[in-house]
Amino acid sequence: MTEWLTESLADKPCALIIDLGPSDYIPSEDDENDVVCAQLIVMADEVFMVRRSRVEVGHLMFADYSTEYVELDRWYLAPHFDDCTDGYLFTKDRRLAAETCVTWFRDNQGASEPDNIGCDYRYPDELLPNDDSTES
Repeated sequence: MTEWLTESLADKPCALIIDLGPSDYIPSEDDENDVVCAQLIVMADEVFMVRRSRVEVGHLMFADYSTEYVELDRWYLAPHFDDCTDGYLFTKDRRLAAETCVTWFRDNQGASEPDNIGCDYRYPDELLPNDDSTES
């Protein structure tokens, strides 16, 4: 699973979000149970943000994806994001990012097989189409 996730992070565009959670999870407003989730966000300069949580994570709306002022390979544990209950990390190491997610699920959900973990890719939207034929 680590290898698959490591390869999934190769050559991805800035602002890509990969959401990971239990493959059988169905969100419900009435559900008060914890759900083990992780999220990978591709930042600028080939940096990955890893977020771990025991609640469903949302999609952050960053003003930019610069990592100029973050410290790499350090866990940020302060509750800066409401939905990020168990810290976040910035790293350039794809394997470290992948291993962090895999061990999070293994240690907290007992899931170590890809079939047990659901995955959703959210690619960034383009402001304007690349096709010149749409110009007015």
